[in-house]
Amino acid sequence: MKNKLFAISILSVFMLLSSGYPERNVDNNAIPGKIILQLQQTTNQKITLNKLAGLYSFAGLISEKCLSDQLGIWLFNYDESICEGKDLLKQLHDDKYIAQAQFDHYILLRELIPDDPKFMEQWALYNIGQSGGLVDADIDATEAWEIAVNIGTTVLGDTIVLAVVDDGFYLGHEDMNYWKNINEIPDNGIDDDNNGYVDDYDGWNAYSATGTIPARAHGTSVAGIAGAIGNNETGISGVNWNCALMPVAGSSTFESTVVEAYAYVYSMRLLYEETNGEKGAFIVATNSSFGVDFANPDDYPIWGMMYDSLGSLGILSAAATMNKPWNVEEVGDVPTNFDSDFLIGVTNTTKNDIKYDNAAWGSVSIDLGAPGTNIITTKALSTYGYITGTSMASPHVSGSIALMFAAADEIFLQKYSDQPAAMAIFMKNLILDGVDTLTGFDTLCVSGGRLNVNNAIRKLLSPRIQASADSIHYFIAPDSSGQKDLILQNLVGFELPFECNIANMPGWVDFAPGSGVLAGSDSVAVTISFDASGMALGTYYCEMQIEDLAGIKVPVVIEMNVIPNMGVSDAIVESNMIISYYPNPFTNELHICISMAEAGDLLLQVYSLSGRLLHTWIENTTLPGKHTIRWDGLDQTGNILQPGIYIIQLSGNGFSERIKVIRSAN
Repeated sequence: MKNKLFAISILSVFMLLSSGYPERNVDNNAIPGKIILQLQQTTNQKITLNKLAGLYSFAGLISEKCLSDQLGIWLFNYDESICEGKDLLKQLHDDKYIAQAQFDHYILLRELIPDDPKFMEQWALYNIGQSGGLVDADIDATEAWEIAVNIGTTVLGDTIVLAVVDDGFYLGHEDMNYWKNINEIPDNGIDDDNNGYVDDYDGWNAYSATGTIPARAHGTSVAGIAGAIGNNETGISGVNWNCALMPVAGSSTFESTVVEAYAYVYSMRLLYEETNGEKGAFIVATNSSFGVDFANPDDYPIWGMMYDSLGSLGILSAAATMNKPWNVEEVGDVPTNFDSDFLIGVTNTTKNDIKYDNAAWGSVSIDLGAPGTNIITTKALSTYGYITGTSMASPHVSGSIALMFAAADEIFLQKYSDQPAAMAIFMKNLILDGVDTLTGFDTLCVSGGRLNVNNAIRKLLSPRIQASADSIHYFIAPDSSGQKDLILQNLVGFELPFECNIANMPGWVDFAPGSGVLAGSDSVAVTISFDASGMALGTYYCEMQIEDLAGIKVPVVIEMNVIPNMGVSDAIVESNMIISYYPNPFTNELHICISMAEAGDLLLQVYSLSGRLLHTWIENTTLPGKHTIRWDGLDQTGNILQPGIYIIQLSGNGFSERIKVIRSAN
């Protein structure tokens, strides 16, 4: 983890292309009147500074301070009222006393800070010690928001919905974006969307089996942490500040009420799938900030089954553990003791990155910690206040799930559509793998750390398998065979299935294994087999794609060079030849000088830049030592090649090298 006080990077934007990239910033962030110069190391800096002051007195150039004495880097001022900065910089670039010259630039934090007036009180999202806590003891939300910019919808256009199952909600709160069932007409006594629930325009009240949502503070506070509207100059920001919050009342009193509440969530996501998004809701997570202390999960099988049922549709559920200093593995807790793969058990951490004293733990049932102590959030009506408890920790996780869906690319979302349960578990694993590890937490929870949504998102979008090389080059004699290993490394800490594929696989290459499961942080060797039987001298290419469970592909170019048979294996010489060539550019004749450790035949091939083979010949070098090969610039048919750039490949004796040469007109 970095120290946020010093987490700076240059604000860079990219050239405007038809694909939608923004216009490149052409030094618009240069600081007027400021230039950074690196002096030539061979000069005396004091003497050079005096010379530069005299040479560029017309521009008012004067040194301000030394930035690095060892590297000779200085900050200079110039008078922009009498000298154009670009003209001065061009002259400085050409000055013999100067190694490098550039403008000084404004620097911005690579974080997205919302304009909500109470945001700086939200240490859980952005902790720079403003409340006396430990710097960076937060979930790195500001960095995650830089990635997940369209946080209300997925890249495929689905509105992201987070179902909050709780006691009730103040639907009129000005800082909340509550979901509405647009296919239902409120208060007409009719089930307009045929989902089995009457008048559920605002959500569902499992207490009364109606669509009338009771106004309660706890549910409002929980929902605000996960999804209060952000960057709206009002109040606070939720973890996902633009997702739709589905109010579901039914978190207490009777277990049957809880089951009915979850059943509503299940039916609405199922309806969304069955109607291809025309009805229902794209619910990606639920939040459970309630439970039964010291309960045996075996006595609540149907409640526990609900998490598996939701998971089968791709819904993860974040659940708060109890607010008591006990090990839940010893004393029992519901729901966090349920063994559902789709449930994430959460305990409470403080602004100092330690577990809150009055919060439970468990090395099997509690998956991670999340901020839950002195959390400012939404309260009754349109007010705000502080609250502490595992109830406040859990919505940081459910909100993070919603934010991950906002950041997810089309590849992952397509996999999620095809395999919702598997991808939901995969996303849970990314969350646990992305935590900031904390001292002592290895015995308190499964992951050993505290939620970091930025890490989880980066793991979602980045390759999770690393190949030992981005290209495999193999030199082989005609009508022979051989093998070379490619090592695949799992970059995440959990099991990761993979597949290797070569589209339209040619007959000269094969590989094994073609698929498998990489253990967490483990590696495996994929053996590439080459067969040059019946293959002509030359170079052959194909591309292997290594794909993980979630669809990210790592390409590896495979190249087989069939070279004259000198009895030398691929493993022997990368340095058997020393090559030089002259003149370059050449007009009528190019000299290629080669120093060979062993005698042997050389294959020379001339290619155009487009890859077209123009000339091939074999040189016999019967003795080791230095040899000069002359090429007259002709193609295979004896025609003079036009002026231009050509590639010459030399192969033989276990060696292959390419050189770029220029044929000039005269």
